[in-house]
Amino acid sequence: MGQTFLDFVDRVLHLHDASDIKRLHLNIDGPVSSSRLSSWISAAVRHNVQELDLNLPGRTQFLLPRCLFTCESLLVFRLFMDYFLKAPSFIYFSSLKTLAFHSLTFSDDESTQNLFSNCPVLEELTLTYCGWKKMKTLTISIPTLKRLTIDDDPMWSDAADVLSCVVKIYTPNLIDLKFTSNLKIHFHLCELSSIVNAYINLLYEDMLQPDVYPRVIGVLRGICNVKRLTVSEDTVLSILDVENIVECLPTFHNMTDLELNAEFRSSFTEILINLLEKSPQLEFLDFAWGFDPDDIHDHNVDLMLERVPSHCSVKEFSLSCFEGKPTEMHFLKFLLKNATLLESMTLYIGPVLSEDLEKEVEVKNQLRAFPRGSESCTIELL
Repeated sequence: MGQTFLDFVDRVLHLHDASDIKRLHLNIDGPVSSSRLSSWISAAVRHNVQELDLNLPGRTQFLLPRCLFTCESLLVFRLFMDYFLKAPSFIYFSSLKTLAFHSLTFSDDESTQNLFSNCPVLEELTLTYCGWKKMKTLTISIPTLKRLTIDDDPMWSDAADVLSCVVKIYTPNLIDLKFTSNLKIHFHLCELSSIVNAYINLLYEDMLQPDVYPRVIGVLRGICNVKRLTVSEDTVLSILDVENIVECLPTFHNMTDLELNAEFRSSFTEILINLLEKSPQLEFLDFAWGFDPDDIHDHNVDLMLERVPSHCSVKEFSLSCFEGKPTEMHFLKFLLKNATLLESMTLYIGPVLSEDLEKEVEVKNQLRAFPRGSESCTIELL
C-alpha cells in the first residue's frame, strides 16, 4: 500500500465535510501504522458511521480506538483480525444491530463479557474461526438476538488452554442458528425457546475425547424447540457414537421439517427411526444429497424393514439423486408402508437413471407395486 494512497485516505477522511459517513470498508493488505488506522476509524466515528468493515493484516496487533466501542451511530460492525482483541473496559454499542468477528482471539474474560453484554439491540451475531484462549466461562445473554452463526475453528480448539472453556448462550428470541463445532469448547445452548431454523454441523473427525459426546446431546437438547432442522453427515456420525442414544435423544415437539445435508447411508437407519419417533409433528423429510452411491444392500437395510417406528407423521418426502439402487428401493418400500400420513413422495432422478429409460420404467413399476400405508400418496419422478 503506497504512501500516496495512504495520504489520499487521510485527506478524504480528515477533510471530509460535515455530512455523515454511512459505510467505511477498510481492507488493509499492507503496512499501516496503528495510529493511522486509529485516526481513520475515529474520523468515521465522528461522522456518525453506520456500517464499518475492518479487514486487518494477519498476526498484527492493532489497538482499535476507544471511541469505536461507544459509537452511538454504528449499526453494523464486521471485524476480520487474526490476532488478540484488545477491548477497553467500558463498551456500549447503543444502536448496533449486526456484529461479526472473524479469526480474532478472545483472551480476557471480563472485556469479552462486557462486549457481548453491552449490545442492547443486537439482532445478528457471527463468530467465525475465533479463538477462546485462556478463558474459563463466558455468558452471551442477548434477549434481542434473532440470528446467530458460530463456526468454530478446530485449530484453536486443539490447544490445551481452551478445552475447559464454557460458552453459555442465552438467546430466548433467537430465530436462526447456524452452528459448526467439534465441541472441544463447550458451547451450552440455553433457552432457545423461539428457534425456527437450525443448521447443525458437529465436526465428527475432530472429536477425539469420549467426554465430548454428552455435549452432542447437550446441543440437541438446546435446539429441541426448533421447527426446521438441517443436519450434516458429521452430525449424524457424532450422534451414532453416543451411548444409549434412544434414552438421551430429546423430543422435538415443534419440528416440522428435517433435512439431511449428506448422502444417506444404511447405517443411519437407526438414528432416523429414533428421530421419527421423537418428532411427533414432523411433516417434511428431505434427503438433499440422496443416498451414498457406495452403500450396498446389507444387514442394516434388512433391519430397517423389520423395525417399525412407533410414530411417523411424515406427509412429504423428497429424495435427490435417485438412481433406483437396492438401498434406495428398500428405504422407499419401508417409508411407503409405514408412513400412514404420507401425501407425496418426490424423487429427483440422478444422471445414471435419467439416461436409462428402460430402467426408469422398471423402477416406476416397482414403486407402484410397493404396499402403501397411505392410499392417497402420490409418487412423482422429476
